[in-house]
Amino acid sequence: MSIKNRNIALVYIYGILTLGIYFIYWEISTKNEINDEFKTDIPTGWLLIIPIANIYWLYRYTEAFVTKVKGEDDTALWFIIFWLAFIIMPWIVQSELNKLADDPDLLQTRKQGRRKNDRICPNCGRVIPLESNFCPYCNKKFESYL
Repeated sequence: MSIKNRNIALVYIYGILTLGIYFIYWEISTKNEINDEFKTDIPTGWLLIIPIANIYWLYRYTEAFVTKVKGEDDTALWFIIFWLAFIIMPWIVQSELNKLADDPDLLQTRKQGRRKNDRICPNCGRVIPLESNFCPYCNKKFESYL
């Protein structure tokens, strides 16, 4: 299953028209897409309807979204944002997924665990920061791109 480009306005319209049921369907669909594309292990969507367990589910969803889809390291901050401002969560998540659906190169970069400012060492093939003058893994020295 690949990442689908969805109209964000329709996500909200369907969610309102179905009294929130579509939001649950959307969360499970995006969970499956993230799990399939990035080999994450967000738990089953059944946890969404179980009190307290849904908090754990949201944390795991947020963790996969932030680390894999966005390529960042601040899971706790995003979890608080998603928890307190849950109405904007679909907009944030779907806009990031739409970027990946529209740009296969960006998707491939994120799958490799790279960020925009990373590059691949030509000697060992590991991901290193763009500003590095040598590879911290194999100590190959090369000129900086900066």
